[in-house]
Amino acid sequence: MQSNPGKIYLADQRGLTETSVLRRYSTFNFEKYYNEHKEPFGDLFLCNDESVVGGKITFFLCKEDSLQIFMPITGGIDLVANGKEFAVETGQVQVLNMGKGEVLEISNPYQNDIVNYIQFGIKTGMFLMRASEMLFDFDLEKNHLIEIIANPKLPFKLSAGIFAAREEVIYKMQSPNHQFYTFIIDGAFEIEGRLMHARDGLALWDIGQVELEALSNNAIVLVLEIGF
Repeated sequence: MQSNPGKIYLADQRGLTETSVLRRYSTFNFEKYYNEHKEPFGDLFLCNDESVVGGKITFFLCKEDSLQIFMPITGGIDLVANGKEFAVETGQVQVLNMGKGEVLEISNPYQNDIVNYIQFGIKTGMFLMRASEMLFDFDLEKNHLIEIIANPKLPFKLSAGIFAAREEVIYKMQSPNHQFYTFIIDGAFEIEGRLMHARDGLALWDIGQVELEALSNNAIVLVLEIGF
């Protein structure tokens, strides 16, 4: 039963960009992809699911002063921002401060393997941390939602978990005024009465806590709480 206001972003309704180097699925409007129903969710304006072929490079032009969050799902990526290099592997999340108009180089260091990563963009006018301070390591714990990023200098909290079928967890918001966004990496979940499958997204607001139930084994979910 759906009792709270929310919006589902179905995986098969995302924008698709495909080149010889890159395959990108965009949950929100991005570059040439536009849909009137895919406007940003508050300060969260970017949620891209990207795959880069072996040994290749792609570029990202930042359209907002923002924090860009990179989370490899398979393999790892190398990032070059302002002449500085950052290597990010599975089990890590890198956050970068980016100003409007800045260009980021993203490359796949593996010659023979495709890498897949999720990129989130959150608008902010305040950069209180250096990029070197914003590499976060994590290990998923079965049937637990762990905090990956929870730093008072950042305007969001990022959590993730891997669950067996029928396992439940309740996510408690730090404030009902914050916004909740979840992205399913793998498997299926029921979240506040809404059925969610792999690579679906869900935005919720005006809510104090969120109930999540895994519907398949090894189901993986990401949770962003935004508005700190």
